Amino acid sequence: MYTPDNTFMKRLKTLDKKLGCSFAQTHGHFVVTYKRAHGGAVPIMVVKNEKNNGFRQPDERDLKKLMAGDMQNSTAKQQIQKTAAYMENVREKSKKDAADNFRNMTKDDKIQLSNTLVKASGSGKGNSTFRRITPKTIGRKI
Repeated sequence: MYTPDNTFMKRLKTLDKKLGCSFAQTHGHFVVTYKRAHGGAVPIMVVKNEKNNGFRQPDERDLKKLMAGDMQNSTAKQQIQKTAAYMENVREKSKKDAADNFRNMTKDDKIQLSNTLVKASGSGKGNSTFRRITPKTIGRKI
């Protein structure tokens, strides 16, 4: 039904002769495949629009993604360093998010925490952060 651009296919074949691209009618997107020595071609990437996951023609962005995922373009040491740096950033972000979460929870529950502290210490009611005034009754008492 649809065919990829000829210049894209030429550039794809320069990356690796076993790479191919075809339109998959089952989900309506182009699929980049890798031809194995035995068996059929294996899909390795689906070409989608980033904003709405809709249809788009394969282009230079997809070639860059394929080149970035190619392990032969970098040494194992570089890949390990890249992965270690990424995981370090994930851990730092996780610690920061946890600290912000605790801070936000205590900020939201300030009155509840102060009430619990007052009750635990046994120093009085402590049920309000302001002075309560009991309303005066109007009329006769029954």
